[in-house]
Amino acid sequence: MRILLCCSMGMSTSIVVAAMKRAAAEQGKNYQISATDVNSVDEEDEVPDVVLVGPQVAHALKQVQEQVSGTDAKVAIMNKTDYGNVDGAAILKFAEEIAGV
Repeated sequence: MRILLCCSMGMSTSIVVAAMKRAAAEQGKNYQISATDVNSVDEEDEVPDVVLVGPQVAHALKQVQEQVSGTDAKVAIMNKTDYGNVDGAAILKFAEEIAGV
């Protein structure tokens, strides 16, 4: 599964990406997890299965949905508490639920 996180500049989510990668590795899951900024979602080489929007840019949800329209990508806003606590396992589980995995 390919998971893309997006925030204002793609930097704050990089910490969450690292936590999610650790959680996935601990669970024996080989997911592609990366981060970008909300204006660059449609510039990714591969279409993600799930795009998770940082809570600090929740206002950009519609913009992100428009960038992936015409694809099968699912878009959702990350839980503010899980994001703030950098709970990679919880956010990974949320991504799996969104993707139906």
